[in-house]
Amino acid sequence: MIVCMFLDTDDQRYFSAEARRVIRGLADSTEAEVRALLPGLPEEIELAVQSGDQVIPETGAGGMAFSPLRVVLVLDPSRPEGVASIARTQLRQFLFHELHHLARGWVVSGGPPRERFIDGVVAEGIATAFERDFGGGRPLWGEYPAEAREWVLELLELAPTAPYVHWMIQHPDGRRWIGYRAGTYIADGAIAASGRSAAELVQTPVRDLLTLAGFEM
Repeated sequence: MIVCMFLDTDDQRYFSAEARRVIRGLADSTEAEVRALLPGLPEEIELAVQSGDQVIPETGAGGMAFSPLRVVLVLDPSRPEGVASIARTQLRQFLFHELHHLARGWVVSGGPPRERFIDGVVAEGIATAFERDFGGGRPLWGEYPAEAREWVLELLELAPTAPYVHWMIQHPDGRRWIGYRAGTYIADGAIAASGRSAAELVQTPVRDLLTLAGFEM
């Protein structure tokens, strides 16, 4: 079961009755789809919905797998299309990605310690491959360039304290989503080598996924 929680003090201001109906309906239907693919998900999941501008500019939505039982969704109410429209176009893909994180145990708080930077790269990559392959979307952060292998080699050298935003979101040299794109490249290599899907590889350790993709840690 997925439980929607609207976190704004006055949720009627940003989340009208229609918007809440859209979000709850999509959350229920998407959870059922994902649960059929990832049976290891927790029995009850919280979807915490809030307004804000910390979103992907191209989509108007953002968020994270915050804890083992909670996913946080941020929608930008300042955009002209409105939060209901953003939810209609983005929520399903968002949940495919973030619920894969829950099934893998890759969460911001309450998960295993983050020992290497590459751990997050691989987790984001395999979740991106899952949302693409099973959710039917084409996430921009999953489209990697010809030099993706070189990006992976860069990321393998990073300490766990390397600046997350630079390497995962926006690098000072102009590159965007380096970690997500390189991670998807790793995921695709592992999928091709193993003949298993991103759903079937959800619990596969980072070292094994890298090995399948042709890399050594």
